[in-house]
Amino acid sequence: MFATAAIPATIPTNGAIVPMDRAEAKHIIEALLFATDGPLSVPKLRAIIGHIDGKLLRQLVTELQQEYERDEHSFALVEVGGGFQIYTKPEYAKWVQELFRGKRSAKLTAAALESLAIVASKQPIIKADIEVIRGVNVEGVMATLLERNLVQVVGRDPRPGRPLLYGTTPEFLRYFGLTSLSDLPRIEELEEYLKSKEAERERLDAEIDQELKQYQAQHYGSQEEAPLFGGGPGEGAEDAPEEPAAGAEPLPGAGDSRPDEGPEGPATAS
Repeated sequence: MFATAAIPATIPTNGAIVPMDRAEAKHIIEALLFATDGPLSVPKLRAIIGHIDGKLLRQLVTELQQEYERDEHSFALVEVGGGFQIYTKPEYAKWVQELFRGKRSAKLTAAALESLAIVASKQPIIKADIEVIRGVNVEGVMATLLERNLVQVVGRDPRPGRPLLYGTTPEFLRYFGLTSLSDLPRIEELEEYLKSKEAERERLDAEIDQELKQYQAQHYGSQEEAPLFGGGPGEGAEDAPEEPAAGAEPLPGAGDSRPDEGPEGPATAS
């Protein structure tokens, strides 16, 4: 234990190094965890706080986890996506869902999950190669995955036309409750794994919706109201029919240097 030793930290505004005690260091970590919209890794925390040993930093995070659990808070500190993030405990999720009613993203379709599984297992990969594997045009599906921040552009392929290469994002890990890509199952099991995770999210959402409706009926009576988490215009757009890809090989040089500015169309044989 580092019971009484002062912990050095950097003041961001002027770069000054100041000593702090264990409690103050945990307060800083806690403030950062509450402010972030994604997982914070130990290296990221060190980069912000500065001059603190990584082993000690992880120990402080562990202490926060234990304190939250011991004090029976409505939230927990979870390691996910290569970092740490504060999550609402499941038993309180229904009220948080109500807060964001109408803002929930549409569920991922089978087509999106299939394409996402290909990206996750074969990344980095170009869009044309995804089309070869799936046998359909994936322009709309990939646009949805990019918009949902589940995939991202990670570079350009050296082949003619230098098409964009795609890979998964930290949000992909968070969305499916993974710590790292090494947690993914084998390629042949990946698509079913992602489908089961999405089905689980959908089931939990449905349970929350039902419990909220029962709660409202018991406490406020039956009232006319919009459906909980109702979808808005454009929701489910990724369900549009996909065009079949005519060929089995990507056409060399088919993409220009800015291939995402228009539909790629079906993959065609050379």
